Amino acid sequence: MLSEDDANLFGGKVAQAIKNVAEDYAAGDVVHENPFSGQLTGRIKETLRQFETPRVRWQVDSASDKGRARLRARQLTSQGTGSEETKFGADIIICIDIALSDYSVKKGFLVQSKRLEPGKLLDKATADDLRGQCSKMLSVTPASMVFLYSEVGVHVVPATAVAASTSYDIYSIPTYDMGILFKDFAMCWFGDPLIQATDPASLERLRALAEARDALLFKGRPIVS
Repeated sequence: MLSEDDANLFGGKVAQAIKNVAEDYAAGDVVHENPFSGQLTGRIKETLRQFETPRVRWQVDSASDKGRARLRARQLTSQGTGSEETKFGADIIICIDIALSDYSVKKGFLVQSKRLEPGKLLDKATADDLRGQCSKMLSVTPASMVFLYSEVGVHVVPATAVAASTSYDIYSIPTYDMGILFKDFAMCWFGDPLIQATDPASLERLRALAEARDALLFKGRPIVS
């Protein structure tokens, strides 16, 4: 099985990458949702390059790098005005494919990102739009999250909680720790097995089907001594 150490270290590494995106935003490098999704996927790719936990090698790799145990983080970005999240309500799709001798999982989840500083309220139009996007994601899968990004960090709120809330203060909804989210994702406590990708081609098909801006595929394999 995937050990708790493997899952904790993986979750912490991804969380650190996403924290770095908030630092980029504070420095003025991220302006609105579209650059955020690309920045997030790029940072995760960079941070996971050649990363290993006790049993698993997690790294950014290419499809042609055969014969190595690996985790791939694939970034695929839609371009232009046609990239609005009109179908699934998500602007990022995150998938994972782990295959160990005693543990195998393929699944994913949907993300809608929203820029919002703590203490700020959404206006009615923005709140209605966000809840609408959450409803779209939830019509596809309950494994849907909202990433609220600001100069002080990136906070995770379940889409179910956003859709159910009538408050314009999204930060009043308890947040989900980013490291725990990705730990749970790796350990099969979170994620939808109906959302799958196993290679760059299938990930691009999934991204295009969802009309999402970006998609990530994490691929983990055992360390071979």
